[in-house]
Amino acid sequence: NDICVGAEIVSEDMNILVVTEKGYGKKTDMNEYRQTKRGSKGVKTLNITDKNGDIIGFKSTTEEKDLMIITNNGMIIRLSVSSISKMGRVTQGVRLINLKDENLVSSISVVEHEELEENLDVE
Repeated sequence: NDICVGAEIVSEDMNILVVTEKGYGKKTDMNEYRQTKRGSKGVKTLNITDKNGDIIGFKSTTEEKDLMIITNNGMIIRLSVSSISKMGRVTQGVRLINLKDENLVSSISVVEHEELEENLDVE
């Protein structure tokens, strides 16, 4: 019952960022993934459990980017890719977002890093 959640073009200096529906994620060095040929069974990237849920998406990225996580109730958080722990290929990851009740991650996106202004004047 496996499904394809996406495809990415990568280079050796990039990381693979994986996020699950229950808010867990991890960053893994691209070099931990072996190349496969046509007809292979693929390469396992995450231990899927009831605790972390199914994979919602993955992105190839560098440390200089930000990750946006969007939930099914419209909550959006933005965090620096460099703040996410780098882990081995077959681990479950760490919690990236705290979800309550029936909230689930519905989408992720990698965007350019943006420094937040701390002293915003709101009128």
